[in-house]
Amino acid sequence: MDIIRIFVNEKGEYGNPHCVVIDNEKKLDDQSRQAFATKMGLSETVFVNDNASGNVSIFSPIRQCPFAGSALVGTAWLLNKLNKKPLDFLLSNDVKVPTWQEGGATYIRMAKSILPNWNYEQLSTPTEVEKLTLADTKNKEHMFVWAWIDEGKGLVRARTFASDWGIPEDPANGSGSMRLADSVGKELTVIHGLGSIIHARPVEDGLIEVGGLVSNSPHNTF
Repeated sequence: MDIIRIFVNEKGEYGNPHCVVIDNEKKLDDQSRQAFATKMGLSETVFVNDNASGNVSIFSPIRQCPFAGSALVGTAWLLNKLNKKPLDFLLSNDVKVPTWQEGGATYIRMAKSILPNWNYEQLSTPTEVEKLTLADTKNKEHMFVWAWIDEGKGLVRARTFASDWGIPEDPANGSGSMRLADSVGKELTVIHGLGSIIHARPVEDGLIEVGGLVSNSPHNTF
């Protein structure tokens, strides 16, 4: 079992903590996996069904997820280290997810049709995003709140609240950033949560890419 942080900044700070469990023999059934993910209380817990092929199953605190951007970015990074050679793709819910390294970051690519749906709320300034409290957002359902820092440069300030999905605040939302990049039609750098950094960009034929830095060193600000 490893705890990793996905979408850290260049200093290795912040990021979205995930648990990755290597379970090549699938000793844990889905009920046991869900109970474990619920107990961990992280945005997602990933169970690796096969190291070599990159076959994985993803669980949030309340349900199994076919796809989670941060979870797959982090798992690709970890399996590349464990396998000592880069994977070309992961297999999540029987869907091949291409993965690669780019400028020190780990990336994945996924069709928009596979991504979970998020609700979006655009605010006027980054300060408004930063001032939100959990009390302000307790009635927001899987809501991605964002504002432009610099629209010309594709720089965004964002936070995600999903109590209805068992995640009061997501430290770094990869799939939400992917859908936003597709919606505005440009490559984005998203400063998310306390300071996580997510890179997302739409490409051809309804495909979207997301990537960032990953760390398995402890950091007390996530």
